[in-house]
Amino acid sequence: MSNYNTTAPRISKRDPSSWPPVVSITIILYLLGLSGLMFFAGQKIVDTLKEKVYLNIYFAQGTDEKEILKVAEFLKSKEYTKEVFYLSSEEAAYAYKKELEEDFIDILGYNPLPASIELSVKAEFSDRRSLRQIEKEMYKVEGVAEVLSQTNLIDDINKNKELAVSILGGVGLLFIIIAFFLINSTIRLSIYSKRFLIRSMQLVGATEGFIIRPFMKKAAIQAIWGFFISSLCLTLTFYVVGKWVNELIFSGQMKWIDQQNPMEEILIYSSLFVALFGTGMLIALICTYWSTKRYLYSNIEDLY
Repeated sequence: MSNYNTTAPRISKRDPSSWPPVVSITIILYLLGLSGLMFFAGQKIVDTLKEKVYLNIYFAQGTDEKEILKVAEFLKSKEYTKEVFYLSSEEAAYAYKKELEEDFIDILGYNPLPASIELSVKAEFSDRRSLRQIEKEMYKVEGVAEVLSQTNLIDDINKNKELAVSILGGVGLLFIIIAFFLINSTIRLSIYSKRFLIRSMQLVGATEGFIIRPFMKKAAIQAIWGFFISSLCLTLTFYVVGKWVNELIFSGQMKWIDQQNPMEEILIYSSLFVALFGTGMLIALICTYWSTKRYLYSNIEDLY
């Protein structure tokens, strides 16, 4: 028994049966990781869209600009505030004039547009209930004439988000099921080519653990290679597609990593890759163990 090498066979060109499991693990982990990245990236996109839906606070004509700026500073100190923009009456008139391509002030003889504040609310506060509370709070401020919030648009965004989460969850579960059967099939075929070696080791008195151990080590190496290749492909995909989406939808202004709290988001993305590694390793080891034991207890006729 000491003549047998318990070291797992290396993945090389001389052992072509090693590569199909690696390819299967790579494809499945890539698809699983892509689903996870789509979930996290989709969450980021949804949050960015919600923060771009501004709450408009209009002030009565004649309200002192200093008082409005005080309100702006007050809003900046609130926990729900993402950004605050002050728009004077003159700036509003200029924006409308540029959009309409016509000087309506000359027609009316005065500027009817009031000064206003555009309030960007953090994503976690962008729901109907929170926005209504902010509206009530702002109506108590002296000089505020009207507060407009696009609650219907926020509701639509939240509904679409829930639908997307359900779809991605179902797709992820489907990928896990496919992963198990696909990896199991390729590993079983790989071990099938070693079935006579397994029987020969049994005939000279090798124990079950002695026989299975090299195959388990080989499966672990295959899982590591599959994880490494899939992680590289996922990183490249996320970089290229993420950059394209950012330029197309947000004109390059979106930040995939929050500059104020980067570690939290880095931890989230890192946990995805840890989960992928664990999934690939677990499936590869379980399938290898089952497939090897099948040939350990099979009849000699079943080997042909």
